[in-house]
This record gives sequence, C-alpha cells and structure tokens, in this order.
Amino acid sequence: MSEDMRAPINKYTITNLNLRKEPSKSATIITVIPAYSRFELIDSDDEWLKVLYDNQIGYVYKDYVSATKMTTSNVHLRTKPSKDSQSMKVIKKHQEVEVVDQDGLWSQGFYDGKLGFIYSAYLSNDGAKSDPDPDKLAVFYMDMTKYVNDNKIKSPTSFLLTTDLKAKQTYVFEDNKGTWKELYRWPSTIGAPVTPTITGTFHISGRKPYFGTDRYQVKYATRIKDGYYYHSILYDPSGTRIIDDRLGEALSHGCIRLAPENAKWIYDNILDGTTVVIH
Repeated sequence: MSEDMRAPINKYTITNLNLRKEPSKSATIITVIPAYSRFELIDSDDEWLKVLYDNQIGYVYKDYVSATKMTTSNVHLRTKPSKDSQSMKVIKKHQEVEVVDQDGLWSQGFYDGKLGFIYSAYLSNDGAKSDPDPDKLAVFYMDMTKYVNDNKIKSPTSFLLTTDLKAKQTYVFEDNKGTWKELYRWPSTIGAPVTPTITGTFHISGRKPYFGTDRYQVKYATRIKDGYYYHSILYDPSGTRIIDDRLGEALSHGCIRLAPENAKWIYDNILDGTTVVIH
C-alpha cells in the first residue's frame, strides 16, 4: 500500500476498539483501545485507519472512530448539551472537532483534548455555514455547468470536480478562458445511507495507486478529504479481477466509485489542491 502521508492528526475511539495487525476483521488483535481514547492517525482508507496507539502501529475500523467536523463560526464547547450549561472554551471558526456522538441538536466531541458538547448547527463537513440555498441546489442538480459558472466556483488548478449525489454522477470541468467547460460526466457509486459521502467544498489532497483489505482492492484512489476518495470499482484482493462493477448506486463506505478508466484519469490528471464540490 502506498504511504501518501501528511502530518499525523489525533482522533478518538467512540467505543472499545480492536487494534489489529492488518486491515481485516479477522486479523490478529494487538490490543483493545478503550472508548474515548486518543490515537494518532497515520493513514486512512475507505474502511480502515492505520494508527499509532501506545507506541504500537495497527489498524482500526473507521465506523468506530470519531468523525472530523469543522466549526462554521465561533462556538462554545459546553459541559452539558444545553445552552445554559457552562462554557469550557470558545472554539474559533473553521477549527476541526472530533465528534464521538450526536444526539438530537447536540454533538459531543473533543477539541484541544477536552470533551464537551457543541450545538450541531455550528458544525459541518467543510466549515460552510449551510448547504447552498434551495434555488442554487436546484440548479446544481439540473444544470451543473450553469451552477459552477453562475456561482463563480474557483479552483487553484485548471480543473474542477463536482459530484451530484442525487443523480450519482461526477463531472470534470476544464477552465476555458475563465469559463468552466464540461469535459466529462461519469456514472458514480456513492456512499450507502448509513455511510454517506461527505458534502461540501473540498480540495484534492493526495493519491494512492491502490488500497484494500483481504476482501477487495480498489485502484487509482484520489483523496477528497480524510478517508474519502474517488477510486475504481472493486477488484478481488489481488487486483486482477473485478468483483463488483456496479455504478449509479448508493452502496459504498463513503467513497465515490468510478469505472477504472475514469478513476485513472482523475488519478493521472487532477492535481492536489483542485476544488471538489459535492452535494
């Protein structure tokens, strides 16, 4: 597996969690990490995280790990899920919070090593205050070219990626003298309802030629954020035979699956920093 590494960041377990030798539920258990324990993230894939805990490196299953959210404005970290409870700290806008639980209007999470409660309305995947207004989203779903040009979406490279989760399609746009021109439109498989694809505006941040487990392998993985990627449909663990070629469905672990040739095109041509918009 390619190690395309950034600086390690801290995450937390949300329950007692097995640290395993390999990214597999049948792999040897190194130790059990207690609930709400901090560990260092080394690398992230679709289902598994490679981590450092208590001077031991292993793999933990993503579903039982804190979710990274960003504050949309200055917000209080409170001792209890109530606006009347004591404020432990004011978290500034666009700071990352590791959410371990959500109950109604409140999220419980860690910030700067402190566990407290934050009003969920002030957290999002990308730090934006809310989704675009309904009229703008209607254009996003009906006429993507109009949406990206009317809203003057910026990208630091000559390309722009968007994914329409309703139509389950991914678009590639190229800059044509200051106007976004649709280059490709591809059928895509997105996150299942219980493991949804993140929404918002992100920027490509690395890539891997492949990753996988003892059950499957995916190829040409281009990172959207954290463990969310554009990548190929599923191959067998050796990467020689396609075992699931379904596109246009909602069944992934949050990543966006594409036909191998399309995933390879993104892997080969889309530079780090390129803007990605997903709704």
